[in-house]
Amino acid sequence: MKLTRDVSLIKWTNPVHEEAVYASGSTPLGRVVLTRRPGNRLHTEAAADALEDWGLSLEGEERLTAMGLASSTYASRKWLRMGIAVSVDDEACRATVSSAFLRTNRSVRLVGPTADMEFRPRGVGVVLLESGEPRGVRRVREWEFATPTASAVLAACLFEWAEMDYFLRTPGLRLL
Repeated sequence: MKLTRDVSLIKWTNPVHEEAVYASGSTPLGRVVLTRRPGNRLHTEAAADALEDWGLSLEGEERLTAMGLASSTYASRKWLRMGIAVSVDDEACRATVSSAFLRTNRSVRLVGPTADMEFRPRGVGVVLLESGEPRGVRRVREWEFATPTASAVLAACLFEWAEMDYFLRTPGLRLL
C-alpha cells in the first residue's frame, strides 16, 4: 500500500477553508483519496483549532468520514484523546486512543455497533486487528494485508495520514 500527500507540507499543516483533495494512494482494493473540508467550528475551541472533516474515498465512493480532526498535529492529538466521531460505511463509530508507559496499554481504536478495529504496537511495527483478528501489519511505513477489507484499508489510511502512530510510541521517546 503506497500513500502520498498531494500537497506541500505548508498547505498540509494550514487550516482548510474549502473542500479539496490533499492525499491519495494505491491500496490492494483500489485508489484511496483524502478530501479535507472545514468542519463544525461553532465553539470557540473548535474554531481556534480549525477543526476539519476528513473524507476517504475508495474508488470514487466516500466510505469513511472523520469529523473533528485538525490541520495542526498538536490540536488533532488533543481531539483524538477526547475521541472523535467517525463514520465507516454510514455506520457511526468513535475513534479513541489510549497511551501509556506500558506497551500493552497503548492502542488506537475505531469502535461502533458492528465495527471494531484496533491498532496495537507489535515488535517493531503495528498490527491492525478487526474484531480481534489480525488484518494487516505495518513495517517501516508500509502496510501489508493478508485479507484486506474496505474498512480495514480505509482505517489504515486514516491512521497514517492523521499520524495516529504517535500514540503507540513510548511516551519518553516522544519528547526526543
